[in-house]
Amino acid sequence: MTEAELKQELERLRTEVTALRLANAALEQQMSQDAEHTDAMLKALESQSNALREANRLYRHQSDFIERVMDSTGALMIVLGPEGKVRQINQLCAQELAESEQVLHQGAADGWLHPAEVQHLQAELGQVPWPIYSPLYEMVRSRGVYAAEHRLRSGDGSFRHYWLKGVLLHNPQGKEEGAVICATDVTELKQQEERLRRSESLLKEAQHIAQLGHWELDLASGRLAWSEEVFPIFEVEPAEPPPSYEAFLALVHPDDREQVDRVFKASVDNLVPYDIEYRLRFGDGRVKWVHVRAQNYYSAEGRPLRSVGTVQDITDQQLVDEQLRLAASVFDNSLNAILITDAKAQILKINQVFSSVMGYAPEEVIGRKLNVLKSGRHTKQFYQNLWTSLRREGKWQGEIWDRRKDGALIPLWQNISSVRDSDGRVIRYISVFYDLSEQKQNAEHIHYLAYYDALTDLPNRQFFRERCEHGLAVARRSKQSLALLFLDLDRFKHVNDSLGHPVGDEVLRMAGQRLKDSLRQGDTVARLGGDEFIILLDNNPGLGDTEIVAGKVLQALAQPFLVQGHKLEIGTSIGISLFPGHGDDYITLVKHADLAMYQAKERGRGNFQFFESHLTERAKERLFLEGELRDALERGELEVHYQPQYALANGALIGAEALVRWRHRERGMIPPDKFIVIAEDSDLIVPIGEFVLRTACRQARTWIEGGTSFKRMAVNLSGAQIERSDVLEMVGRVLAETGLSPHYLELEITETYIMRQAQRNIRVMEALRGLGVALAIDDFGTGQSSLSYLKRLPVDKLKIDRSFVMDIPQDANDSAITRSILALGHSLRLTVLAEGVETDEQLAFLKDLACDEVQGYLFSPPLDAEHFNRLLYRQKP
Repeated sequence: MTEAELKQELERLRTEVTALRLANAALEQQMSQDAEHTDAMLKALESQSNALREANRLYRHQSDFIERVMDSTGALMIVLGPEGKVRQINQLCAQELAESEQVLHQGAADGWLHPAEVQHLQAELGQVPWPIYSPLYEMVRSRGVYAAEHRLRSGDGSFRHYWLKGVLLHNPQGKEEGAVICATDVTELKQQEERLRRSESLLKEAQHIAQLGHWELDLASGRLAWSEEVFPIFEVEPAEPPPSYEAFLALVHPDDREQVDRVFKASVDNLVPYDIEYRLRFGDGRVKWVHVRAQNYYSAEGRPLRSVGTVQDITDQQLVDEQLRLAASVFDNSLNAILITDAKAQILKINQVFSSVMGYAPEEVIGRKLNVLKSGRHTKQFYQNLWTSLRREGKWQGEIWDRRKDGALIPLWQNISSVRDSDGRVIRYISVFYDLSEQKQNAEHIHYLAYYDALTDLPNRQFFRERCEHGLAVARRSKQSLALLFLDLDRFKHVNDSLGHPVGDEVLRMAGQRLKDSLRQGDTVARLGGDEFIILLDNNPGLGDTEIVAGKVLQALAQPFLVQGHKLEIGTSIGISLFPGHGDDYITLVKHADLAMYQAKERGRGNFQFFESHLTERAKERLFLEGELRDALERGELEVHYQPQYALANGALIGAEALVRWRHRERGMIPPDKFIVIAEDSDLIVPIGEFVLRTACRQARTWIEGGTSFKRMAVNLSGAQIERSDVLEMVGRVLAETGLSPHYLELEITETYIMRQAQRNIRVMEALRGLGVALAIDDFGTGQSSLSYLKRLPVDKLKIDRSFVMDIPQDANDSAITRSILALGHSLRLTVLAEGVETDEQLAFLKDLACDEVQGYLFSPPLDAEHFNRLLYRQKP
C-alpha cells in the first residue's frame, strides 16, 4: 500500500474513532439520564410499597383489635355483610352456638334461630317487593335498631334464650355495609322468672287449698287490703272503697269482738306480733272459726305504719278437734288400752290402761314416735303389710309384739283405725289393744314366754327354779354338792337412767352372752329380771371349782361394755350359797345367795362372798331400817349436825361440815354407817341429800346474818345422789330458796366417785363451780387419782382421809402419805384440810407440815345446831 493510501486509511480511521467517541459520549449521557429516571422510579415504588405495608399493618392491627374486643365481651357477637350473610363471629359465639347447616351453607344467622321464630319474623315483615334472604337482617334493616328476645340453637342441639340487639352499619357515604348483632344469654333469668311465676301460682293454690288469705292494714287510715282468699272466708264481695278495720270488726262474733280488738291494739302498742283464733258470725246464724297471725311494722321513730298478716279458715279442724275431745272424754274409762297418734305416727294421747300395760306415764311417750314401742321381733315386711292395710282399708287388726318401758316384750291384740277429715285426708290413728300374755294358745310361744327371758334369751326364773329343784333332787339322791351364784350388775341403774333403755337393753344382752361364754358345759345361767342373774353349778362342784367360776364371771363383766359409742364400766358383785351347807331347798338357797351378794356390795363391789349365817339377821335388820328410813323424813327423825372446822394457823373456828343423823323414835340415834348405804342403794339418798343441803344452807345464813365469824358450810354430795338427780338444778334451787350466797357453800365429792367417770364428772363439777360454790375432794388418798385429771379438777380444797391421820406420826407410811398430800395440794395452790384429828401429836405433826385446816374430836364432835351456835357465839368477834 502506498503512503498516500496509508494516510487516507489513517484519516478514515481517525474519523471513525472521533465518530465513535461522539457516539459513546452521547450514549453515556443518555444512559446517565436513564439511570436518574430509573432511580426516581424505584424510589417512588419503594415509597408506595412502604405506604402499602403500613396500611396493611394498620388494617391487621385494627382487625386484631376488633377481634379481641369481640372475643373479650360476655355476649355473642355476629357481624353481617350488606347481603345479610354472616361475615364474622366472636369466639364465644363459636363455642356456644351449633354449626347450623343454613349458617354453614347459606351464611344466614337465621339458621341459629328457632324455626317458629323465623316464621314469626317473616310474618311480621309482611310482603316486601324483593326476595327476603334473611328475615332477621331484614328486620334490622327495616328498623335500624332491632331488640327482642329469641331462642338460639346451642352446641348440644337445645335452644337457649338470648336477648338480641341488632344495629345497622353504614359507611361514611351512608351506604349500608351490613349489621352487628349482640346476643346475651338470658336463659337463667327466664328460668328464674318461670320459677317465680310457678311459685306464685303454687302459693295461690296452697292458699286456696288451705283456705288461707293474707291482708294488710294501714294503721294510719284504718284501710284494709285483702287478698282474693280473704273475701270468701269472710263471705263478702270485693268492694270499692276497700274495707276498713271497723267493717272487719263488725264481722267478728260479738262474744269475741272485744278480745280481738284488745289483742290487736296491745300488739301494736307493745311492738309484738299476735296470734289468735276467734269466731265469725253470719246473718243466718252460722259460725266460722278463723286463725289470724300478724306482724306490725313501724317507722324509724317508732310510729306504727302497717299490720300485715294471714287469716285461715279452721272451722273443719275445729269440728274434728271437738269430735276428738268428745272421744277423749270417754276413752279413759275403756277396759282396753287406747293410743291416739297424728298422721305421722307421733303419739298424742294415751289412756290409763295403756300406762298399766306398757309401763309408760303419759309424759314419757307423748310427742314421741310409735317406734318407741317397737319390739324388734317383727320383720320389715310385717310393718309394710300393716301400713298397706291401713292405707287401703283404713284399719288393721292382728297380733303384734311391742316393748314395755322396762324392756320386756309383750304380745298384744291390736285394732288400728284411721280417722280422716272432710277432704279424706288421714289426720289421726286410733289403736285399741289388750295384752295377750295370759291368753295366747300357741304352746310353743307360751313355753318360751314361760321359760325364757325375751331380752337376753337366757332361761328365766321359772326355768331356773325347775332346773335347780331337779338338780337338788339329784344331789340329794347321790349325796353330791350344788352351788348357786347370785349376781347383779353394778351401776346398771345409772346406765339405764342416763343413757336410756336401748343402751341398757344392749348391756343386758351383752352381759348375758358374756355369762354364757364364761360357764362350763352343763352350767345354767338365768336372768331373774332387771339386771339380776343367777347361775347353777349342779355337777358336784367343789369349793375351788365354785371360786374359779366366780372369778371368771367377775373378770368377764369387768371388761368395758362398748355400746352405741359409750364405754361403760359396769362390773358385778356375786353372792354364793352351797347345798347342802347353806340350805336344803330352792327358796332358801336363792335367798342366802342374795344376802351374800349384798355383803359383796358392802365390801366394795367387784368381788364374791359366800353366805354366812349371820347375814340372815343382817338382812332382816336392813329391811327394817330401809322401811323405817322411808318414813324418817316425814316423821322429822332426820337431823343435821355440824362438825366444826378450824384454821390451823390461828385456831379460829371458820366453818362446819354438815352431817346427817337419824334419831329413831324407838331405837334412838342410829349410826350413819348403818343407814347411808341403805339410802344410796334404795334411791332415798336423793331426798335425804336435798334435805341436808337445804337445812345446812338455811342454818348457815342464820349464823352469818347473826354477825358471827362463820365463813363456810361444807356439805357432802353422794355419788349416787349426783347420778340419780339433776344435782345442778337442785343446788341452784336450794341456794335461791334459802337465800345463802354461793361463796359460803362448799360441796364435798369423794375422790373415788370423781375418778369413776373422770371426764363426765369434771363437767358436772365445772357446772357446779359455775354457780359460785366452792368444791372439795373428800377422802383424798383413798382413790386412784390421775395427776393429769387432778390438775384439771375445778376444786379448791383437798381433805385428807381420817384413815391416814389416825396413826400419824407413829406410822411411817401414813406420815409419808399425809406429807405427800400436803405437798401436792399446796403445789396446786389448794387448801388442805385434815379429818379425824384426835390427838395433840397429830395436831403438832400437821402444824409442822403447814396444814391449812383441821377437824376432829380433838376440837369438837359433831354438834346439833343449838350447841354449835353456843360454840360459835363464844368466838363471836
